[in-house]
Amino acid sequence: MAATSRALQRLSFSSAALLAVGCCCGGSRQASETQHSSFNMGKGSSGFSATASASSCNSNNDVLLPSMIVFDLDDCLWTPEMHELSGMPSIPVEGPLDPSDNNSELGTVGMKVPSRRRRGNNNKGFDWGGYANDDGEEVVELYPGARLVLRELATNPKYAAVKIAVASSSLEPSYSRACINGIEIVDGVTMNDMISYSQIGREGQLTSRKTSHFKLLQAQSGIPYDEMLFFDDCNWGDHVGDLQDAFGVTGIRTPQGLQVAEFHQGLEKFR
Repeated sequence: MAATSRALQRLSFSSAALLAVGCCCGGSRQASETQHSSFNMGKGSSGFSATASASSCNSNNDVLLPSMIVFDLDDCLWTPEMHELSGMPSIPVEGPLDPSDNNSELGTVGMKVPSRRRRGNNNKGFDWGGYANDDGEEVVELYPGARLVLRELATNPKYAAVKIAVASSSLEPSYSRACINGIEIVDGVTMNDMISYSQIGREGQLTSRKTSHFKLLQAQSGIPYDEMLFFDDCNWGDHVGDLQDAFGVTGIRTPQGLQVAEFHQGLEKFR
């Protein structure tokens, strides 16, 4: 899409967000003067942002939404896990941005590791190191359900005031950030453009327990734990249960990668 087209698209996102905030706050003059929202494209910003929290800004006709939705990364939003890769995923992979429509606009749907061949055990050839897909390439891609969910969050004005965050105990944080910076959700909008807060890794103040990540997310955002919704595959430990017990965070387990139905299940559970 041309630069002008992208600018118009971003402007339309901003207008939709403004309308959403006006509606959820009752559309009063006072609300319109005090509430501001925009679709920010800068680093570390969310898709839609607003000064009012989603939980505190719902009309009688709107369902209660979390103020912040937090996603795990490996095996929840994307596959494979970062520690399975043989190197930095630095090459953009192009494909349809809408997994339900092969004729949709093209964009960066994955990040690929440059080919790193090594000698096979028989010393007569080469094989691929780390994780490889059926084509022998190491490509990090979002699960179809996760991509659909993120597209919904990026384009539906009802989520205007909802902050997006990630909490990952990745063993390769730099790989994770490379994927976040490169993978597009809609044309010209990367995962990084949608994310307001991120805690990735298990060093320093971060450990393998997601409670350490959420302590920092709460401190950064100022959002209460009971206004957060969390999605995690929980294949290596019950982070959802741990956070529920420790902080009262509502969570949903996504053992097969995030599905659209699990996303809506999470919204229902939060309410």
